[in-house]
Amino acid sequence: MLDELFRRHFNLSRDINYYCGIILLVLGTLSIIAYLLFDSFEPSSFLATFILISWGFVLLWKSDNDLRFQKAQEKITQLEDEISNLQKII
Repeated sequence: MLDELFRRHFNLSRDINYYCGIILLVLGTLSIIAYLLFDSFEPSSFLATFILISWGFVLLWKSDNDLRFQKAQEKITQLEDEISNLQKII
């Protein structure tokens, strides 16, 4: 439902994991900048930033792998159709 809502209002071309991953990476980067500006970089803040950035990276990786798999499946289907058409001709 959330994916459909975002696609309808923002005309998104990728899946929701891609955009959530980018948002998490941006939040992680902004938190590093905030820690450096306010000189408040502690081990717990490092852990929170590490979790944000790693989660964002995993979501982007999953999204890319899903997109590549989908494109490969479409290409395989297209090639299977071409092979079946050639077999009908022969």
